[in-house]
Amino acid sequence: MAWRATEHPGVRYREHPTRRVNGRPDRYYSIRYGRNYIDHEEGLGWASEGWTPKKAAAVLAELRKAHTTGTGPQTLGEIRAEAEAQRERQARAEKREALRAMTLEKFLLDYELPRLKKETRGWRKDESRIRHRIIPALGAIPLAAITPADITNFLDALRRDGLAQATINHHSCILSKAYRNASNIIIDGCPIFSGRSPLEGMKAPEPFNARVNFLTYEQADALVELAEKRDMDLHDAIVLALYAGLRLGELQRMAWQHVDLAHGFIAIPSDAHRKTGGMVKITPEMDCVLKRRKQSRIIESALVFPSTIKGKHKETFSHGFKRLVDELGFNDGVTDPRFRIVFHTLRHTFASWLALAGTDIFRIKILMRHKVLDMTQRYTHLIPESVVPALMHLRPPKAS
Repeated sequence: MAWRATEHPGVRYREHPTRRVNGRPDRYYSIRYGRNYIDHEEGLGWASEGWTPKKAAAVLAELRKAHTTGTGPQTLGEIRAEAEAQRERQARAEKREALRAMTLEKFLLDYELPRLKKETRGWRKDESRIRHRIIPALGAIPLAAITPADITNFLDALRRDGLAQATINHHSCILSKAYRNASNIIIDGCPIFSGRSPLEGMKAPEPFNARVNFLTYEQADALVELAEKRDMDLHDAIVLALYAGLRLGELQRMAWQHVDLAHGFIAIPSDAHRKTGGMVKITPEMDCVLKRRKQSRIIESALVFPSTIKGKHKETFSHGFKRLVDELGFNDGVTDPRFRIVFHTLRHTFASWLALAGTDIFRIKILMRHKVLDMTQRYTHLIPESVVPALMHLRPPKAS
């Protein structure tokens, strides 16, 4: 293929022997120029790629100007490299702009929820909070556009809806983690979020959600008697919780391999993602329940409280417990959730009865399997020996 000159000095072309464009042979254009007393020739491209003699001449003029002024790209390769760099800069700018426009809803659904499902044991509760509270209130706003005022208004709305402070703090924590994760997720070299989180420096109020009530002996007896009539599984769970302070989750996960009836102990497994485990002493009341359950099992199961019976899922103990309490009227007129009787109240009752019987706080800590003594301090006021003597010294006796 011979080179042919064009009407533009320094621009020439050659034709492809078979390939045609608009009825004419496809042409390949090149430019020739001198630099530092050396002749250079560089190929541009084919007419089928959009090149014309006029466009080739414009590139050649740009190079000659650069040679004269000593600024800008000095070769076609440098022009192409600069153009490619500009395209990359433009693409990154567009990517950053697209990421800045990403809404909180899209980030939560596309990135945060999949992470929660992989890494968080209780992700279903967080998913519910995200879908039912966070997205309706803030989901349509871009991540980068949400302000501290938006967050404050959202949390205030949760408070007006009557949510407990601990639950409000959970929502705040979800948002805080979302922003932290968004800043760590890099897409094509750009973080999804950059800048200061709208929750940075925002201190959550300390929740006061600790349940402060416990059952009287008469209430406990009434509850056990009614459960025996309504649901023996629930009856047995209530007895174990009441006389050992067992948590609901511990009862539902308890396996027969954890129960040592011969020596009178239950070994609650320790788990990094759960509450503190430990050894629980089996009381006579508990021994009676456990032996009866083991002897009269409906189905062979590794669990003390099997999750299914004849293929039908049992309702959770907390639902059944609520029905019993409602029937007995224990929660009538009680609006503060801290004072309502729930299944976990049985654990507080266990500790409170120990305190009322004069058990010292350190033994209660061991029996409750608390990690730190601070968790046990709430029962101190019930211990007669620790309270009454102190009251005697509120003020010195009057002089006679």
